Amino acid sequence: HAMTATRYGLRVAHMGVAFIVMWPMLYTDTGESWRLRDRRQRLAIASAGIVTELAVAALATLAWNLAADGSALKQSLFFLASTAWVLSLALNVSPFMRFDGYFILSDLLDMPNLHERAGALARAALRRTLLGWQEPDPESLAAPRRHGLVAFALLTWVYRLVVFAGIAVAVYLFFFKALGVLLFIVEVWWFI
Repeated sequence: HAMTATRYGLRVAHMGVAFIVMWPMLYTDTGESWRLRDRRQRLAIASAGIVTELAVAALATLAWNLAADGSALKQSLFFLASTAWVLSLALNVSPFMRFDGYFILSDLLDMPNLHERAGALARAALRRTLLGWQEPDPESLAAPRRHGLVAFALLTWVYRLVVFAGIAVAVYLFFFKALGVLLFIVEVWWFI
């Protein structure tokens, strides 16, 4: 991300390691990418992380295949390859969380603040459908795009519910029970 962003003249304010559910992940602040008018440049910045992760996964898979059977190196390469594939494809590509997949989809649709806008449309649609309120949409869009964004918001809510409930259970299981119960309650209260 940082190399691509600086190539387009942007400043990268922060880089480092973030811990997501006690798992370290590299972090690059590319918040200035919205200053670029060309969405292909923004798309290149957003997809650079996934491309790099997939390249590392492919090289680790190749090295794992060539390493001697039963060696510690082969086991390490297998761990690197499998986690790189899984994290890249299952987590980072997903548009339902604010990782690379979200920014890629946002750039492909040319729709900044995709989660917020889709969520606002879905809340208005649910209020009309379930409660019978005469609430207008927060923004006027063509019907197919509006329906797609409402469906996207509903899928995002279900995905996040499953992820955060899983995190709450993991937090409960990883800590001693009194702290686990407290952290479980905090997780459910704050995120769900």
